[in-house]
Amino acid sequence: MAKDKKKKKQKKAKKSKGGGDIFAQTKAQKGKARAGAWYTLGNSIDRSHDQLFLGTDYREVYINERPWPEMLADVEYWTPLPFTHGIEMELIIADDNGNYPPGDEMVFRMKEIVKDSIKIMDQILYEGRSDFLPVPDYIRQKVLARPWGRDDIEKGYAMDIRYQLPNDAYVDIDTFARDGNVTAITYILELVTPPAEFVEELAYWASTLFLLAKATLPKDLHIIASAINPATREYMRGVSQADHSHIGTFESELEKVQAYCMIRNFIPHIIALTCNSPILNNKPTDVVKIINNRITAPNCVRSLRLKYNTTMLSGNDPQHYIPYLTDLSENSINYFLQTVQKASLEDGRFQDVFPATDFGTIEVRISDAQISICRRIGVALLIQAMCYKARKLLKKGVWVPDAGSATIAYNRKAAIERGLIALFRPQNLTREHLAKYDREFAEQYLGPANQPIRYMMQAVQRMFFYLKDELKELGFLYSPFLKPLLQSVFGSVSYAEPPITEAEYQLSLYDYKLKNGENPNILYDLIYFTIQYCQDPLNNPLTGVLTLPKEMRD
Repeated sequence: MAKDKKKKKQKKAKKSKGGGDIFAQTKAQKGKARAGAWYTLGNSIDRSHDQLFLGTDYREVYINERPWPEMLADVEYWTPLPFTHGIEMELIIADDNGNYPPGDEMVFRMKEIVKDSIKIMDQILYEGRSDFLPVPDYIRQKVLARPWGRDDIEKGYAMDIRYQLPNDAYVDIDTFARDGNVTAITYILELVTPPAEFVEELAYWASTLFLLAKATLPKDLHIIASAINPATREYMRGVSQADHSHIGTFESELEKVQAYCMIRNFIPHIIALTCNSPILNNKPTDVVKIINNRITAPNCVRSLRLKYNTTMLSGNDPQHYIPYLTDLSENSINYFLQTVQKASLEDGRFQDVFPATDFGTIEVRISDAQISICRRIGVALLIQAMCYKARKLLKKGVWVPDAGSATIAYNRKAAIERGLIALFRPQNLTREHLAKYDREFAEQYLGPANQPIRYMMQAVQRMFFYLKDELKELGFLYSPFLKPLLQSVFGSVSYAEPPITEAEYQLSLYDYKLKNGENPNILYDLIYFTIQYCQDPLNNPLTGVLTLPKEMRD
């Protein structure tokens, strides 16, 4: 998106058909869909010998997955989101060798690419195209104007889509353009989904925009879904790719700030699940070690993007990490800015989580760009569940506890370096202190007194334990989109033992090529998989049968 200040001017309230509380309207439908066979249990899996796995009675879980075209067409059984959700997806544009096209040249070429995207998007919406799935009527009706082009000072020429919001409002979205936050660079493509009210709606837009990029890019250029271009010789300031989530339609400012605090507590956990930039200059930061079918790679940095991009995100200094907030008053916002040492909201919004965008949304900027659409949607579902948990706690009169900047920042740094195999270490935080606010949170965030959390993988498992009821209630737990996140920490993946994310997937590709005497450059693999995993948003690199402990199934 362009900067929030500019987008505020685009946001308008206008009467339109439809709208209303979609979540409430479809509860009956969701209940009907749940009555079907969502999953079946398979064999027992013995995890007792592996100290990284928490929980008991692990079983294979076979999710009843339907083909994506069938899911998309069956609008009646779509899964509602409790909050609107949009994703900004940043992609590398590079040639066959991973080289970036010259900046001046790309200014012209990018405008032509955007012009083509407008023509094709218009055809998709109003005529249909054989290379794109039919647009569900529900989605087409929410597009309130034909796609158009707009000149933007920062982003250049952009394709805009006017999209209906709940409560009879709409918003104009720069859906297809270059990234406007890095003004000197012209080769980061930013795809922005409209704010969705259903899981399948969000997946449709994410997949369609990827395919639109594929259809419009010249044959000599490729889109690459990774947080760092693995072929780049060295990190260039600002040139890294992320997935940003915007969550909206909160019932109150208090609910929104409590949701912000919940997400803030789990920033290290989100990082550990979404690391996806382990390779720079065609090699990782150390030798890839695989022990007992587990990609340990202890000294391979999992997120080079977060390690180096320190100007557009929060840092690891607990004194200046985004603070716990109790409201969004002027005094609280000033406290936020003072803490992060920024003079204005315009500068202060470049944080891991920001609760005061001009959209009225929470923006979550921490996630590395993922290879697969499937995992992107899974991360969105996880964030939605966190916000929904905050809503439920607030309605019970329970405040979201504060894990403390010291603990969050310390484990943030560890997760950047080691991902899910990082050690988890509380800092100046006791179980007794957290239990004053929420005993369940204390138990899961730190682990029981006789079984404290030692590794980030275990911290993430307990995060899922903590959110299990919300994931089930929302219909997310057995969603094919959440499956790869659950596989990352509970298993099973066909070619490796957990912990495993898309960062480990990149490392395993590199290691496989090296051991087979091939050039270990994985660039072309990423180019290929970027397209494979966007054509079908249910497809993802973590192939295999999901296993879950009893604590996640019941």
